Amino acid sequence: MRLLLRSLGVDFETQVQLPGVGRVDFLVDGWLIIECDSREFHEGWGKQVEDRRRDIAAARLGYVTIRPLATEILRDDSTVRDMLQGVISTLGPRFTA
Repeated sequence: MRLLLRSLGVDFETQVQLPGVGRVDFLVDGWLIIECDSREFHEGWGKQVEDRRRDIAAARLGYVTIRPLATEILRDDSTVRDMLQGVISTLGPRFTA
């Protein structure tokens, strides 16, 4: 994911602690949270419920969260890159204006 974000030329931080949300994998341009979900850490209903609670808490603070799967990042990074580029170009101006 770091390489994809670098290729897009965006500013990002890793493992950012957000009050009321917890630690997020990536924070892009101060508004976009990227959580790289893997089966190891996100399998089971309890984990799914917790992820949704965190996403809602982040949204209430003005963040947008996307959750590409680890398998997508590793196997089809061009699709993930296109998705990220689309989200950033569409929503970014709303947050950085």
